Amino acid sequence: MDHLTRTQLEELSGHDQGGIYVSLYMPTHRSGSGMEADPLSWKNLVAGVTSALTDKGLRKTEIDALLAPAWALHEDGRAWQYMSDGLAVFLRPGWHREFRVPVHVPELATVGDRFIISPLLPVISGDGGFLLLTISQRQIRLLEGTRDRVSNMDLGEIPVSLRDVSEPRAPRSGTVARSLSGGPSGAAVFFGHGGTEDDFKTDEVRRFLQLVGKGLHDILAELDLPMVVVGLEKMLGIYREVRTYPHVVGAVRQNPDQLSDEKLHAAAWPVIEEHLSGLKRRAIDGFGQLQGTGRASMDEEMIGQAAVDGRVETLFLDPCCWQRIGADSPAVISLGQDTEYLSCEQLDLAAVGTLSGGGQVHTVDDGDLPGGGPVAAVFRY
Repeated sequence: MDHLTRTQLEELSGHDQGGIYVSLYMPTHRSGSGMEADPLSWKNLVAGVTSALTDKGLRKTEIDALLAPAWALHEDGRAWQYMSDGLAVFLRPGWHREFRVPVHVPELATVGDRFIISPLLPVISGDGGFLLLTISQRQIRLLEGTRDRVSNMDLGEIPVSLRDVSEPRAPRSGTVARSLSGGPSGAAVFFGHGGTEDDFKTDEVRRFLQLVGKGLHDILAELDLPMVVVGLEKMLGIYREVRTYPHVVGAVRQNPDQLSDEKLHAAAWPVIEEHLSGLKRRAIDGFGQLQGTGRASMDEEMIGQAAVDGRVETLFLDPCCWQRIGADSPAVISLGQDTEYLSCEQLDLAAVGTLSGGGQVHTVDDGDLPGGGPVAAVFRY
């Protein structure tokens, strides 16, 4: 399974391959009794899609081939032990993608000529996801976070402590040897005794954090989530010199080794919340200033056409439309045929057009949307 990025969401927005497209969404559990019930809920949802495809006249062999990845996931007991808050699976003939996402999603499936993506918008709009990096000599941790919690991400082969890349100093002819992973042919690196112990330590820590930064660059290359860094001032200062991830929005100056996951979240979320609120507030203010100029609108039909034309610069969208539909779960929806769902489909199309055109999407509660409607937009021209 993949962690969702904007690039992947844009890929899902395309629908030029033909054939049947199936989108499956289901809330999942990280722990507790809900974990045991999740596979059964998934089975019922996929069975509902099977019935819908049968009603459309697809042959059993076609249905079995299309839904094979969904049934394989159902049988993968290990996968269900490592879920996040939501699961999204996308299927078309010969192709599929699976995403664990740190946001709650509705329990529903859609069948049609394209995928439905708007339930995932809180992830890439920043409302539902952020990164938290802890920096200390003892332990490096990368966590993904939501408004409610943080959880560890796998760092692979990245060194997670200074001890992983250094050995105790042993004097030899006035030099000190260090074995740093990633060095040429694994060779030791020698430092002279011209500096103080603090100098040695700082130099060693800098090289350690350079290795960490390089490894994180490979992991985070396609992500654009805001990040908070937690550490003591000296470590934060060194990390600022070597970091390559461009979306760090703030720091918490505490020793992360002394903080539980809950305390890390409590320390980082206010930084993220202030950042997100600022972005959204400035965008909404910009909408207000453009009202009456022809570059801002709350008209769904006008916004939909502008999104198709690539003219939407900023889209404000209530993401809860599908959530309300999924209240009577599991719902299996045939796109373009169920009139009660057409409004949600139109909002989804507006989001697709905005993303495809390089625009920005903000998910906003309906009471906070400019004009109080389900959608609003700023146009490029």
